[in-house]
Amino acid sequence: MAASTLELVGRFLDQTREYAVILIGLDARITAWLGAAPLVFGYTSDEAVGESSGLLFTPEDRAKGLDTHELEIAKSTGRAEDDRWHVRKDGTRIWVTGSVQAVTDEEGRFLGFVKVARDRTDLQARIERQEQQVAGQQAASRRTHAFLRTLGHEMRNPLTPLTNAAHIIRKVSTDRHLDRVAEIIDAQVSALQRMADDLMDVARLDMGKVRLQCQRTDLRQVLDEACTTFRAAANAKRLTLVGLLPRGALVADVDLARFQQVIHNLLTNAIRYTPAGGSVWLKATQEEDEVVIKVEDTGVGISSEMLPRLFDLFTRDPGAAELEPSGLGVGLAVVKSVVELHGGSVQARRSRPG
Repeated sequence: MAASTLELVGRFLDQTREYAVILIGLDARITAWLGAAPLVFGYTSDEAVGESSGLLFTPEDRAKGLDTHELEIAKSTGRAEDDRWHVRKDGTRIWVTGSVQAVTDEEGRFLGFVKVARDRTDLQARIERQEQQVAGQQAASRRTHAFLRTLGHEMRNPLTPLTNAAHIIRKVSTDRHLDRVAEIIDAQVSALQRMADDLMDVARLDMGKVRLQCQRTDLRQVLDEACTTFRAAANAKRLTLVGLLPRGALVADVDLARFQQVIHNLLTNAIRYTPAGGSVWLKATQEEDEVVIKVEDTGVGISSEMLPRLFDLFTRDPGAAELEPSGLGVGLAVVKSVVELHGGSVQARRSRPG
């Protein structure tokens, strides 16, 4: 035979080991101690009934009047949330989640309150651990950014003497072999300079210390100039660099120097990681109110696992690292930060493996 509603409620209160059910009178005193209340709070029914509901609150919350304030809210709005630290009989503190419900009769007169509470100290402990982990990660991130700024600055210091040395070699030497040495020095100094700039930029960008100087710009013209600039580097690797740009202007408000940095980093990567005989395309169009720019290549490809993380700092696909061991995985992180600073977004896709 099916149990009655009252029987079900009674058996629930007898059997639950999670939910404390506390009845409170209009005078804020406990009138019934039901369910898991003895297990949760440590008081027997005889010890709790007749005491103020403030018995369960911490001394500091009682001093603020939060025990009675909870009942006032429930009386005013019908219900009050109750997620806070409470105190057991033995003095230990537990994180309690629950609510207080004001109960009325048919004519709307207040009869008292029902407080349903659950010990979720385990949940609060997990939240605090996660908060500590986040705080630790943020502190580590700040230390990393400080290191990157310092490293970028220190890398710059020896570059000027090296550049001057290469210039002097070219001026005083008539030996074509030494001229070649000077060219190598210049090329490596330029690479180190870009690396130092990227390290400092990514630190400043992530810390929100970069302020854009935006101006109305025809991006089509900027992209066309980029194709012209990078064509020599593409030809040196026997690559075909093609710009597929619309005839009309692509107007947007951008920080020109930062935008050029984005295109430089993307084209540099495409040319660096595309084997000889391949192709690189710089495409642009307008879709609704957005300018969409794509750099595509027939390069070494990106693994599925790497795609979501490609723009993370110090992230490099293993295949790319084998082809070009000297990269740091900084350039694309700069791209992401600059594009997002402009209110845009960036993503990587592949048509097929390889």
